[in-house]
Amino acid sequence: MLGRHPPGLIYHWTIFPYRCSIRPFPVILCSTEFICNVCRLSGFYKENIMRKYIALALTVFLVGATSIQAQSKEVTISSIPASADEFIQMRDRLATTPEGGAAMLIVALMGFSKSESLGMQFLTLALDQRNVGSGNAYKGYAPSSSIMYHVNRLNRQNVWWYTPFAYVEGATAESNYKVSAPYTIITSRNKYSGDESSGKVKVFVNVHGFSPRPITVAKNDKGIWKAYECSSVFVNVPAPASASSSDPL
Repeated sequence: MLGRHPPGLIYHWTIFPYRCSIRPFPVILCSTEFICNVCRLSGFYKENIMRKYIALALTVFLVGATSIQAQSKEVTISSIPASADEFIQMRDRLATTPEGGAAMLIVALMGFSKSESLGMQFLTLALDQRNVGSGNAYKGYAPSSSIMYHVNRLNRQNVWWYTPFAYVEGATAESNYKVSAPYTIITSRNKYSGDESSGKVKVFVNVHGFSPRPITVAKNDKGIWKAYECSSVFVNVPAPASASSSDPL
């Protein structure tokens, strides 16, 4: 190899992904400095290659983890229950998962579109016991004062007829949130959702006009997930087209 190249140069083979190249290093033959330079340069290239491969592996891992975390789940609601007993049957069937528990809170809000009495019963049954106190909504229980603050505000605004349906796939303000059963509620989790083994999980529910809103659900002693922190779902949604103000004069 030395006979093919100018004297006084040692050529070092460096292997890169998809190609290999020859790089000349001007050194003095048989010197200690030469040996050290070759070793240092060889180690430098190896280190760079390793860094590139590690960076690539981390990128692939993070992208994969993100896609897993961002996966959504659909919960289908056949219809709005007509009674507390029907709600309990649906809850006990669907709320065995955090996503089902979050969806049942939306169903409870849908109950208010039928009547305040029905909505109060459903909401009492969908809430974690720490959000329930004594009252007359259902068998001596009712939502706590902190929950009733939000309920009363929406009562005053007279928006129950459309607000819960903003969380149903396909419902829009332009269509006055009109959507037919079965209702599809799309949920998701992210890296901050927590683990089910902790007994609490933050689930995000799609809503028209905004980013998905969080509902933290807690698992009770019967294995049912109920709404523990849910203030975000009481925040207003875009007003339906029919509610837009117009000047009659």
